[in-house]
Amino acid sequence: MLHKFIPPYFFLLLSFIFAFPITSQSQCPDCQISLPGNLGIDTIYLDTVPTGSVNLAYAEDVSFRLPKTTTPVAANDSTIQGGITLDEIRILFISNLPPGLEWETNEDVYFPADETDGCVRICGTPLAPGTYVLDIVLEVKVLFITQESTFQRTIVVLPSTTVNDGFTMTNSAGCGEVTVSFENNVPSNGNSGFSYDWDFGNGNTSNSENPADQTYSTPGTYPIDYQTVIDTSGYVLTKIRVIESDCADIFGGAPDIYLDIIDPNGNSTVTASIDNTDPPVEFNFNMPLIDGNYTLVVKDEDGGLGGLDDECDFYSFNKFSNGILVNGSSSVELSILHPVDTIRTTDSVYVYPVPDQPQLSYEVPLAWCEGENVFFSSSYSSGNQWMLNGVPINGATESFYQAWETGSYSVVYTNGFGCKAESEVEEIILNALPAVPTFNDQDNILEVVVPGNLPADYSLQWYYENTLLPGETELTYCMTQSGNYILEVTDNETGCTNSFASDEIFNSEYNCGVLGIEDLSQGSLKIFPNPFKENIYIQFALTEKSDFKITVIDLLGRRIELDARSEFGGEFKQSYSFTDWNAGVYLLEIDFGDDRIYQKIVLQK
Repeated sequence: MLHKFIPPYFFLLLSFIFAFPITSQSQCPDCQISLPGNLGIDTIYLDTVPTGSVNLAYAEDVSFRLPKTTTPVAANDSTIQGGITLDEIRILFISNLPPGLEWETNEDVYFPADETDGCVRICGTPLAPGTYVLDIVLEVKVLFITQESTFQRTIVVLPSTTVNDGFTMTNSAGCGEVTVSFENNVPSNGNSGFSYDWDFGNGNTSNSENPADQTYSTPGTYPIDYQTVIDTSGYVLTKIRVIESDCADIFGGAPDIYLDIIDPNGNSTVTASIDNTDPPVEFNFNMPLIDGNYTLVVKDEDGGLGGLDDECDFYSFNKFSNGILVNGSSSVELSILHPVDTIRTTDSVYVYPVPDQPQLSYEVPLAWCEGENVFFSSSYSSGNQWMLNGVPINGATESFYQAWETGSYSVVYTNGFGCKAESEVEEIILNALPAVPTFNDQDNILEVVVPGNLPADYSLQWYYENTLLPGETELTYCMTQSGNYILEVTDNETGCTNSFASDEIFNSEYNCGVLGIEDLSQGSLKIFPNPFKENIYIQFALTEKSDFKITVIDLLGRRIELDARSEFGGEFKQSYSFTDWNAGVYLLEIDFGDDRIYQKIVLQK
């Protein structure tokens, strides 16, 4: 047997190599092997598997190295015999995978003597969050002996998180009803100038920077519209263009124009002059503007009386005065910038329909007993996973399942969106079979060896060559011919039966039947009362003198002698006390040497 060479613990280690979030071996080709350079030749290694989330595309390669022999495992487990070469390792299948993910290895079969390195590409988009118990089935071949082994591993698919320029959604997809959390990706950090506008697609809107969670209770697709307006730079004067001016040089040349800007607080900002230039002329600025009125004075640097500059033109403006200002025949053009950022983002919440609860059907027998099975059927033809005591049953994904053991059974149906529904749980109790009613032959009397192993409430039936023997329902049977004898026991509380069969040879030297008239008077045997509470009477008449012995046999087969007589003839009547005996069923035996009589007696307290 393979398990003599490789115990289950070895297969448990191998299972780590393939315990990935995967569904079918088809759509994720061309994985790339990438292993550390310091690995041993005969070793076990597995890359870390990256985490995935619902509704986010997933495509990762996971590399591994398989052992060539059992030696790497034996180094950590003394129960494993090392040095045995592994011939083949085959991945049979992996079931109960998160919906939306698929897998493919670079090889279907690995031959460790020549190839130990491999990889798995995992790809797809997980559709539903939750905890999934994966069934991983491997086949290992050693010395031309194959062993199939199944393991269970748990994978958690995190709720979906959608990130965009404006916001992040957590739990943005689910089944039946989802509650979505929103995180603003453009925070104000307590600064003014930020405004927000949310439309959640479910009839609710908000102007909050960080809105409350939103619940979506009806299946559908909900568009999320988000807008942030960022007005934090204020108003900036960037240019003044003098279009026309009254400035003129006193010597008849072009003026030397410069500007004097006086803010609402009376502070002055003077520009450098542009010499000997007639308008239009431009002056560039980067001047933040505050609330209030400014005064702009256009001046000529060299034309004033007494050596003073000429003040040619005057203008009043504020932060909103973007454009042309006119003063008589003079004019200027102000360029005032008001930077405002607007971020608009649209995303979606997906609520998938929950399937109807699957319905279980099965036949109810008269009695459920060990060795029988219960045939379950699901109302769904596909997408099933059968459960026993809340744990997925390996490979049980058909529309039907045969239950062979006691437990709580249900079926989980998963639709194409990854949404699940579980049936009602059915409690199945497969009652234990009664102990095998072993019997032996003693002078043609077939007698139960250990009556105490029988159920508390039982019925017996003897058969000869598979034919029922009418009326033969006691602990003993008087055999009259050779052949195959069967004793069937029924537990009257559960209805479960068991049997014992044996080929027996009749010995003509013994007669275990009722004594002839020459020994025991016809109909004279009386054992009463039965059941009894303290004393029991035994009465019979012998036509000829005979030796006899009266013995009681308890349910454990122990024999207790009550009486013994030699050369007794005539009427016999005797009372026997059972005061110190335990209540129960006993077998009374009257042994006349070549003949025996048996009677079941019941002591009650």
